[in-house]
Amino acid sequence: MSEPLLKAILRLFAVVAKEDQVTHQEREQIRKFLQDHLSRSAVDTYVKKFDGYVEALPATGELGVELQRIEKLCSEVNQELTQKQKVVILLELLTIVHADEQITPREEELVNAIGANLKISQNEIEAIKVFVDGKNAAALDHDHILIIDAMPEGSLKKAHHIQRSELHGFIAIVYIEQAEIYFIKYHGGSDVYLNGVPVKSGKIGVLGVGSMLRWDKDEPVYYGDLLNRFKKFGDFPRLSFEGKGISFKFKNGRLGLRDVHLAEESGNLIALMGASGAGKSTLLHVLNGSEKPSQGQVLINGLDIHNNPQAIEGVIGFVPQDDLLIEDLTVYENMYYAAKLCFSNKAEDEINKLVMKVLEDLGLEETKDLKVGSPLRKTISGGQRKRLNIGLELLREPAVLFCDEPTSGLSSRDSENIIDLLKELSLKGKLVFAVIHQPSSDIFKMFDKLLILDTGGYQIYYGNPVDAVVYFKKSINLVNSEEGECHDCGNVNPEQIFNIIETKVINEYGHFTNERKISAEQWNAIYKQNYRPFAVETSSEVPHSTLRIPTRLKQAHLFSLRDIQAKIHNRQYMIINLLEAPVLAFILAFIVRYYNVDDSVNIGYVFGKNLNIPAYLFMSVIVALFMGLTVSAEEIIRDRKILKREAFLHLSRSSYILSKISILFILSAIQTFTFVLVGNYVLEIQGMLFHHWFILFTTSCFANLLGLNISSGFNSAVTIYILIPLLLIPQLILSGVVVKFDKLNPAIGNTATVPLVGDLMASRWAFEAAMVSQFKDNSFEREFYRFDKAMANADYKKVYLIPEIESRLQHTINNYKSTDPQVRSKVENNMVLMQSEIKRELEETGQTLPALDNLTLAKFDSAVYTAISDYLVNLKRYYIKRYNTADEQRERKIFNYTSTPEKEDAFSRYREAYHNDAITELVKNTSETHRIIEQDGKLIQKIYPVYKEPNPEHAIDFNAQFYMPQKHFLNRNIDTFFFNTGVIWSMSLTLALMLYFDVLRRVIDGISNISNPLYRRNPKS
Repeated sequence: MSEPLLKAILRLFAVVAKEDQVTHQEREQIRKFLQDHLSRSAVDTYVKKFDGYVEALPATGELGVELQRIEKLCSEVNQELTQKQKVVILLELLTIVHADEQITPREEELVNAIGANLKISQNEIEAIKVFVDGKNAAALDHDHILIIDAMPEGSLKKAHHIQRSELHGFIAIVYIEQAEIYFIKYHGGSDVYLNGVPVKSGKIGVLGVGSMLRWDKDEPVYYGDLLNRFKKFGDFPRLSFEGKGISFKFKNGRLGLRDVHLAEESGNLIALMGASGAGKSTLLHVLNGSEKPSQGQVLINGLDIHNNPQAIEGVIGFVPQDDLLIEDLTVYENMYYAAKLCFSNKAEDEINKLVMKVLEDLGLEETKDLKVGSPLRKTISGGQRKRLNIGLELLREPAVLFCDEPTSGLSSRDSENIIDLLKELSLKGKLVFAVIHQPSSDIFKMFDKLLILDTGGYQIYYGNPVDAVVYFKKSINLVNSEEGECHDCGNVNPEQIFNIIETKVINEYGHFTNERKISAEQWNAIYKQNYRPFAVETSSEVPHSTLRIPTRLKQAHLFSLRDIQAKIHNRQYMIINLLEAPVLAFILAFIVRYYNVDDSVNIGYVFGKNLNIPAYLFMSVIVALFMGLTVSAEEIIRDRKILKREAFLHLSRSSYILSKISILFILSAIQTFTFVLVGNYVLEIQGMLFHHWFILFTTSCFANLLGLNISSGFNSAVTIYILIPLLLIPQLILSGVVVKFDKLNPAIGNTATVPLVGDLMASRWAFEAAMVSQFKDNSFEREFYRFDKAMANADYKKVYLIPEIESRLQHTINNYKSTDPQVRSKVENNMVLMQSEIKRELEETGQTLPALDNLTLAKFDSAVYTAISDYLVNLKRYYIKRYNTADEQRERKIFNYTSTPEKEDAFSRYREAYHNDAITELVKNTSETHRIIEQDGKLIQKIYPVYKEPNPEHAIDFNAQFYMPQKHFLNRNIDTFFFNTGVIWSMSLTLALMLYFDVLRRVIDGISNISNPLYRRNPKS
C-alpha cells in the first residue's frame, strides 16, 4: 500500500470517527488496522498521523462540508484500490465506528456516503453493517449472510444456514457478491480452526479460497459448501454424476483402472491427480463416454452414458490437453463455426452476440481478429489458446465439462486464470472435472473435490483437497498431521501428498532405493478402510442439453465454409496449390515440345510430328494422381483432433466427408483445368480441352478419395507421405505404358488383353481414354475414322487372319491321318480353332458353309479341305473388295480437300494440327511383332486395336484389349472415353463408401489386434 493511499484512508477514518472525540476503543481499532498492514516500528508513527488528522478537523463540522471532504478523499482512494480492497476498507471503517458498540446517525450517514463513493451498493453496505453489528444468529438474519450453528434447519428466514450440532456458538459468513469476497466471524466456546489455525471469538477475518472450518466431533465445513449456498445456478435442472466400480482394460490386457468410485452433482470443480501413467486421462475418457469401461457404470441422472449415448447428447463437453483449434482461422471464426454447428435455431445476429459475449468473458475480445496459428508459430499466447479451447465448449454450455491438463505448458498466472474460469463455470451450476498436474497452492484450494489415482489405476483418495494433506500425513503418523496448511502464509503444498505416497525405502547405507515403502495396492487398501461414500441424490430428470444440431445438409454447408475459409487464410497453401498445376504443365509441355531442327524444310514445331505427345498424356495422368493425393492426404488426419472434440456433438460423419470431397473436387477441377489449359496451349493440342480436362479431373477425384482414405486410416502424416510413392509407383508400372501388359510377369500378365492388375489401376483407364480420345475424337480423324476402320479391319482379315487359317488348314490336310498323339492333338486343336473363326466370319457376312460341320477328325477329307479352302479364297476377295471400297471413298474425300495446291497445303496443315503420328503408331500397335496370336482356342487380333469392335459375349467388357475404341456394357457398346471415365468414377464411389465406413482404419486396427500376442491368446479380451 502506498503512503499517499494510507494517508487518505486514515483521513477517511478520522472524518468518520471524530464527533466530539475519538474513543479509546476506536483508537485501538485503528492501531489493529495499522498492525495488519505495517511493520511494528511504523505503527506508532501512523497512529500519531491519525491523531494529527483528527486534531486538524474542526470540533463540530457541518455535515455537507464533511460529505464534500469524504467525496474528495474517496476519489483519491478509488484510483488505487480494487473493489475487494474497497470492501475491506469499508468493513474496517464500520469496525472502527462500532468499536464503542454504538453508531450515531451522523456516523451512519458518513459511512453510507463513503460506501456510495467507493461504488459499493447499498444492499451490500447494509449486509456489512448487519454482519459487523450482529451479536447473535437472530440479529444476522440477512440474505447475504450464512450462519453455521446447532439450531435446526428453518430457524432463520433470510440467511443461509448450515446445521452442525456439536458447535457451541455460531459462525457467520457474509458474501459480498460485487467484490467476490467472503468475511467470517465466530462467537462461541468451541475450539474452531480455520485451515488448522484457531479462530478467535469475535474477530472478523477474510475467508480465503479453499478454506476449511473444523471443530471436534463434527463434520468439517468446506469452502465449496459455502459457495454452493450463495451462488445462483442456471435455469436448467441440476444433475447427478456417478461412477460405480469403474475398471478399464487396455487392448494389450493391462488394467488401466481398478474399481474406481465417485459421486458428484452440479456446481463442483473436481481435480483428478496422480503420478504419470496412473490412469488420470484414461479415467477422464471413461467418464466422458469416449472409452467404455470393462466393468462398472458411469451414470448421469441414473442413465448409463455408454448404453444410452443419445440420452446425454450435448450434455458432456471435453477439452483435451492438445489444442483443438483450426489454426488458419481467426479466434472469432473458430468460435463462430463452433456456434453455428451447435445452434441451428439461432439467427446470425444471435450467433454473433453469443460469440462476442463468450470472447469477452474469456478476455479474448481484443484478439478476435488474430489468426490462431500453430503452437510453434504463435499468433496468440498459450493461455489465450487454452481459454479459446475452453470457450469452444462454453458456447453450448455443457452440463458436465471434462478438461485434460488445462494448465500444462502455461505460466503460473495463466494457469490461475484458467482454473479461475473453470471455477466460475462450476459456480454457475456446471460440473467440471479437470486432470491437474503440480498445481500451486491457490489453484489446489479452488477445487471442491480431489480424486487421486496411484500407479496401476488404483484409487487412493477421494475427498476435500486440503483434507488430502491431513489424510496422508495421518496415514504415516507424521508430526502435526492435523495441519493441512501453513499457519503463517496459509499455503498448501500438494507436492507433499505425492512425496508421502511415493516415499522410498532407505537401504543400510542410508540411500534411497527404487522400492516404495507403501505400494499402490496398500494405499488402495488403506483408502478402502477409511473411505466414507459420498451421498448424491440421483435426479430423475432428463439431462438438459442446449444443443440444436443443424440438418445434415446444413452441416455439410458449414463444414465446407469453414474449410474454405481456413484454406483461403493459408496463403502458402493456396498459392502452391493454384500455381502447382500450371507450372507443372508448362515445365512438362516445354520439355516434350519436340521438333526436328535438322529438317530440310524448317517449319518449326508441328503437333503432328511431336513424338512425345503420348509421354505428355501419360505424365498428365500421373500428375493428376499426384496432385489429387497430395492435396487430400492430410485433410482428415489434420482434423482428427477437431473431430474428437466434435464427436461429443454427434455431428454427421457423412456431412463432414461430403464437405471434404466437395472442396477437394472443386480444387481438383481448377487444378486440372489450368494444367490442361497451359499444357495444351504450349503443345498446340487443339479441340480436346474438355476431353483431356474431364479425364484428368476424374483421375484427380479418384486420387482425392484415395488420399482421404489413407488420411483417415493412418495416425501419422509421415506414414501417409511414405505411402504416396507406394500408391503411385504401381499406377506408373501397371498403366500399360512403362511396361506393356503382354510383357509383364506371366504370373500377373496377359498376352491377349489387359490383365486384372491393370484393370485395378486408374492410370490404365485414364491413359487409354486420353490416347483413344485424342486419336479418334479430334476434328480431323472424325472425318476419316469410319473409312480407316473399315480398311484396317479388312486389312487384318485379308493379311493376317485368313492366311493364318489357311496355314492351319494346310497343316490339317497334311497331318490328319498321322498316328502321332501330339500331332493328332494339334490337328484337333486347329480344327476347333478354324471352326470358331470361320463360324464368326459366316455370321458377319451372312453366309453358310455346310462343309464346316465335317471339320472334325472323323469326317475330314480332301473334299472338306477343298470346300473350306475355296471359301477362304472367296472371303479374302470379299475383304479386298471392302478395303478397296473404303479406300476409294477415303481418297475421294481427300481429293475434295486437295483439289488445288492451296487446298493441299491447307489440308496438310489441318492434318498435322490434329493427327499425331506417335499416337497413331501406339493405338494401331503397328510396332507389335506378333500381330495375331492364339489364346484359349481363339485367334486374337493384336494389330489395329483402336479399330476393333468389342466382344458381344462379354456382359461387362473389362477383359478388353488396350486402346479399343468401345467397350461392351450390358448389351451396348459404349465409347471408351465414357466407359473408362465411368470405371474410374465407380472406383471413386467405392473409395467414398470405404471412407464413410472407415474400412481402412478398421482393417489396420484388426491387423494390429491380431499381431498382439495378448490378443492372440485371448481374442475376447
